[in-house]
Amino acid sequence: RSRAAAVSCRDPQLAVVRDRVDGAFSGWARTPRMTFAGERQPWVADRTKWSQPGWRLMQASRVGASPVTFGYGGADQASTLTAVVSFVGRSRPYAARIVFRDDAKAPRAWLSGGGLVPAASRASVWATGVSAADPALLTGDSRAGDAWRFPASAADRLARLDPREAFLVEFHFRDGSVARARFEAGDFAAGRAFMAMGALQGLAP
Repeated sequence: RSRAAAVSCRDPQLAVVRDRVDGAFSGWARTPRMTFAGERQPWVADRTKWSQPGWRLMQASRVGASPVTFGYGGADQASTLTAVVSFVGRSRPYAARIVFRDDAKAPRAWLSGGGLVPAASRASVWATGVSAADPALLTGDSRAGDAWRFPASAADRLARLDPREAFLVEFHFRDGSVARARFEAGDFAAGRAFMAMGALQGLAP
């Protein structure tokens, strides 16, 4: 603090450092895409302004042979927390939910057992609706799938998880079976903050 108080704001060396920091931030602010690496799967963020739906922030997983993608999918101004699944050789589920650590029951991060908290300390948020997935949100060779939508409050709770923790997206079937896709909390919160910087003008993919 004493050193800072003794340096003039007009100091040439300070001006050089300031310009470098301003330039670095300006370049980062114009970055359209970022990949936030995880232990196994990354969160991939895209701020490009498109004229059609797409993934703004996503992580890919699988349940058996069926691909599941989770994150923010939709149009630029209407992205919703969504899970898109294309089930192979199964009937369609009737419900879906996100399962994660309940911070009221387990206030500290759970890092053993692969980061998935025991069942007694879990909370869940059910999907609020489902519709046919837009083709732009499908994975690989999938020709059709369901898009399950979740409330914004679920994203706030996921953002509070430790990056080393895991959570599940469960799909419930009428025969009583449950299919579970595992995801990493990772840098979900950082990805959301990157998205919040706003869309950048770009061409449709």
